[in-house]
Amino acid sequence: MKKHIEPARKLFLSAAVFALSLSVFAERLPESLRDSVPSLKDCYASYFAVGASSYVDSEEDERIKDKEKEEKKKAKEQKKKEKDAEKARKKAEKEQKKNQKKKDDADNAVHEYEDVGMEEKSSDFIKTVQKHFTELSSGTDLLPFRLLGKKPGKLSYFLASDGCRYEVPAKWNSQYLALFLDDAKKTGVQVRFHLLVCPEMSPEWFFFRGYDTASRLASKEEMTARIEWYVKTVTDFVADWEHEHNQGKTLVTSYDVASELFTDAGTLNKTPSNYLMKIFGDDSFAVHAFVYAAKCIPASVKLCYCDHSLFERKKAERIMEFIGSVRSSGRKSRVDEIGIISHLTTDWPERKAFFDACRNFSAVHLDVQIQQLDMAPDGGTDSGAAYYDFMKACVQNAACIQGVSFRAVNACNETEFVDYMRAPLFSSDFSCTGNFDSVVEAVGRSRR
Repeated sequence: MKKHIEPARKLFLSAAVFALSLSVFAERLPESLRDSVPSLKDCYASYFAVGASSYVDSEEDERIKDKEKEEKKKAKEQKKKEKDAEKARKKAEKEQKKNQKKKDDADNAVHEYEDVGMEEKSSDFIKTVQKHFTELSSGTDLLPFRLLGKKPGKLSYFLASDGCRYEVPAKWNSQYLALFLDDAKKTGVQVRFHLLVCPEMSPEWFFFRGYDTASRLASKEEMTARIEWYVKTVTDFVADWEHEHNQGKTLVTSYDVASELFTDAGTLNKTPSNYLMKIFGDDSFAVHAFVYAAKCIPASVKLCYCDHSLFERKKAERIMEFIGSVRSSGRKSRVDEIGIISHLTTDWPERKAFFDACRNFSAVHLDVQIQQLDMAPDGGTDSGAAYYDFMKACVQNAACIQGVSFRAVNACNETEFVDYMRAPLFSSDFSCTGNFDSVVEAVGRSRR
């Protein structure tokens, strides 16, 4: 999988001062949020869903640390609360013998320790996503290297579909997923989970026996069980979170299950860091991942395969074969969507070939999602003009496109993988760039 991590324009909640006058707030309101600026989701609502991507950096780690400190503080306060409550209870029992009034006073003392929640203010990123987009992709936030974290110190057992029990990590970084879901709920958008099975963005230890890189690679049976454990653990957590925090309503409406299995020539993607290809020797692990995911995830939630350069004929044919293999693997086996990762330049690829591929995949009953769209200026054409032409073509092909998601939401100081973060829609202060204006203008012209 090509690495394209961007430092986050993340779902961080501001630590802003709580008391701000309305007049001061209005002055600081980013341009993208002003009433005079049209909403992207409103502009394109009659054609397809418009999404954004979220990317992680070290700020997220600091937020997790802060949350862990807060949880430790709460745990300490809870112990004190329980200790004080026990003292109050004993006092109440003693005083009960004297009179009922003292008992009531003791009961009230217990309630003095109830927690008071603090309302957090949303960041400009959250507000911008809320105004302009209908979907938020987790980008790099929830990739396996984030959720699996460090080599496990403790192991537990997982009963796999083959009837055998296998050792799996006893803990994982569920707090990253919980924070993302919490923030997405505040934003009020649907969530695309990206990405369940991703060997090149997973910690190396996950693929070795005993989770030790000094050992041999895990067997096919072990690795299949680990994939099952990870898929079930993550999707069960989401379902439980939705039940507890979202009144049982679906927040995650689609999962990117697997990605970039093949080269542009249609051969297997056997990069040095693709340990799953080394273990299995073919794409059978991805077929099984889709089949197993269909058992864990409700039919109302879409399962997606995503890849780039799908206009390459041999690659597209190989992906069609793969999707056929999944769909024929069982009565409930399914691939519902194709995600076309779209890091484009102003003159590449040839647009007819790109949209021909969209129509071809739509013809085999796949929802087409254009994912991570950004444009790099090239060939003397600026990115704004390229966005205009591309989005106009998307509207013209809206019958076979269900969604367009932008990768470059706003500009930032890049520290990693700088070659992929290009042509943002908003500046770092969330003022609108010419690219945003071109995207809005494209749909306006298309309606004429």
